[in-house]
Amino acid sequence: MVRHLLMAGALTALAGQLIAQDNAWKPLGGWQLIERLDDVQIVKVLRPGDLAPAVFPPKPSWQPDSGDFFPADVTLYSRFATSGQYYAYASDSIILDDININPQRDPSGVGEFRVSRVEIMVYFPAVGVYEIQGRWVEADGDLPPYPTDAPPYTFLRVNQGPHFLFVPQAGVWRLATEPDPNNEVFTVQTSVTDEGNTCPGRYNFYLGLSLNNGAAWVCGALPGSDCNMDYFIQYEPGNPEGDYAAYILGGATPAIFGVQVIGAPTNPVTVIGGRITIDGYTGSYSGRTATIRVKRGTRIDTYTTNLFPNGTYAVSVAGQGPAEVLVELPPGLRKKQSVTLTGTSQTLNFTLTNGDVNGDNVVDDADLLQVLFNFGGSDSASDVTGNGVVDDADLLVVLFNFGAAGDGF
Repeated sequence: MVRHLLMAGALTALAGQLIAQDNAWKPLGGWQLIERLDDVQIVKVLRPGDLAPAVFPPKPSWQPDSGDFFPADVTLYSRFATSGQYYAYASDSIILDDININPQRDPSGVGEFRVSRVEIMVYFPAVGVYEIQGRWVEADGDLPPYPTDAPPYTFLRVNQGPHFLFVPQAGVWRLATEPDPNNEVFTVQTSVTDEGNTCPGRYNFYLGLSLNNGAAWVCGALPGSDCNMDYFIQYEPGNPEGDYAAYILGGATPAIFGVQVIGAPTNPVTVIGGRITIDGYTGSYSGRTATIRVKRGTRIDTYTTNLFPNGTYAVSVAGQGPAEVLVELPPGLRKKQSVTLTGTSQTLNFTLTNGDVNGDNVVDDADLLQVLFNFGGSDSASDVTGNGVVDDADLLVVLFNFGAAGDGF
């Protein structure tokens, strides 16, 4: 009896179309055993009779991506153990389980991820050959998401299988998709979960696992960060409630499965960092907030970042390609730099011209009058030197930079 394993999903015809487009996609290999987890023990193998109906049915839908592919190596989700006692769950059906990705992994808010590698904790009860197939299900804005297609119509990429894997020793193994530095395993468009303080704005999608010969997911109270992986769904054709049914494990057993997903958002993120300082400002930058605007073509994205005492900052910027970065931090005039966003990390330092007391991006009469009006006081806006008092030093800075104007788009 064939069960299908984790990942991939979309029509076989789509794969042919992608190759025909002559993009970077090439067929991936199968699945591989990474290591046997000698210190993980299975205390019981759970089966369909150990299930109870879930409180609510999850509801994803999906559609495949047809763009170019590139390597991605950010850990999007991880629930993995290297030791301890756990359960395992074996089923004749496709198992789909919800993967929740922290929204910080996609600052652009698109919720589309390219997955380059998936690992699963699998219990193999005996030495032998196991048949494996991969499955994944995307999710759109429906809450909660639900699969729209029955097997095998959600397969994508060669990792889907079927593949035949020889397991040389019984026990719990790390099973992973075959690595390929020039490809990804699949692209997923996620839904967004909205469960208040429990799971605020997490991205959600489903991975499927099915194996033969009694192999099973490792499950239980696995370590790691999770907000809502307490139920799962199975493909059950002919079920009067629909082809998919939602379940929890009976006996108060947590329905948390050992999975690790590695990838990156399709809208790549570049981490820009460095120092933002204001010429002539001697105070601390601790607690100060800088506004950073990034222009790519006609699109302008706005970010804010809290500074460290010496002006150090870091911000995750969505997108790739040529861009202009504009920094705003009063009383400095706005400063712009050109950059090429690479999807990795880049250093940009900014030194701003001082004296823009009123924040209109020019040093003029209005700034001079505000300093004179507050002379001898402690008005923070007029204290352009940051020494705690409005005095001659602040007046000299404004006079020295009088007539200067800041950058803009």
